[in-house]
Amino acid sequence: MKNPTQTKFKTYLFSYTHNGSEWGFEIQAENEEDARLRVSKMIYAKYDGEIAMKIPAQLGLLPRLLIFLLNSPNAILRLLSTR
Repeated sequence: MKNPTQTKFKTYLFSYTHNGSEWGFEIQAENEEDARLRVSKMIYAKYDGEIAMKIPAQLGLLPRLLIFLLNSPNAILRLLSTR
């Protein structure tokens, strides 16, 4: 996956209603058209797990690896099962 901070990506805001409440989320995209296209692709999204925590990338590779492992046990199992 590309790192949006290293490209010309901007942040776009979307909103929706669910169970009578209004919710919102952000999408990183090159422009509004790209953002709308990305949202339309969400029907194909798959559940990867719950986020345990976030650590800024500036802290280095080791914390990023630790958080990756904590955040995606399903991804690790899928990776191991393909070998």
